[in-house]
Amino acid sequence: MTPFKYLPCLIAAASMLLPASCSRAPERLQVMSFNIRLSLVDDGENHWDIRKPATVRMIDSLRPDVLGVQESVKEQVDYLVQNLPDYARVGVARDDGDSIGEFSAIFYLKDKYEVLQHGTFWLSETPDIPSFGWDAAHMRIVTWGKFKNKKTGSTFFTFNTHFDHRGEVARRESALLLVQKINELAQGAPIVFITGDFNAQVTDPLFEPVKAHFLDARKEAPVTDTLSTYNGWGTYDRAPIDHIFYRGAQALSYRTVTDHFGVPYVSDHYPVLAVFEYE
Repeated sequence: MTPFKYLPCLIAAASMLLPASCSRAPERLQVMSFNIRLSLVDDGENHWDIRKPATVRMIDSLRPDVLGVQESVKEQVDYLVQNLPDYARVGVARDDGDSIGEFSAIFYLKDKYEVLQHGTFWLSETPDIPSFGWDAAHMRIVTWGKFKNKKTGSTFFTFNTHFDHRGEVARRESALLLVQKINELAQGAPIVFITGDFNAQVTDPLFEPVKAHFLDARKEAPVTDTLSTYNGWGTYDRAPIDHIFYRGAQALSYRTVTDHFGVPYVSDHYPVLAVFEYE
């Protein structure tokens, strides 16, 4: 027999008008951004072949719901898919829109989330085709996805990117294009997360259009840090350049992941991890 106290909720549910007392508990979501350092360079004792088991241990240990990786090439993407059975990914490589060049892939817990839409666009004057933008040294891309929680039905968007490391005009124009494309693709969706290696400190004026629409998880979370995210294999310690922005949620915590997972450094960038809550 249904307890009397639940009758108002059942009646309201039938009319699709739930009172506040019937609202479900807030959902929590862990979002990670991680420049993985491509495997095609000679990093000696820090080469990908040495770091890759630690990378899997790191992701398995922290279990982000969604993970935006930057600088990964096909062999690295394939390795993560093969060794992280709880995860699937979306995204294509930047040089040919398929498998050549670096990915800005998004990994997600596949038993928890369903991908409703996804795609990749180029940070350039011709975003729909593989192309260089402005004064960029490399092609740069944004991979995005719309995800649905299979249990609750809630949805959110994630956009993952890697801004150019040399082109100042490219970084500035990329920020403008990123916001423009989010407005087009998310179409007013309330919950959006942006992950990326932006190759710039958050105080840089290029972030003004981003901060006009999104909050900085590092700044807003009550539990946070201001550690450098690029470590240069232990040779660099300055203001962070990897960021997580968001809207439509509450940032509960933020941290730069400096833990030891079997090697001194899982990359020349530390991962960053934010925990959010949303209705």
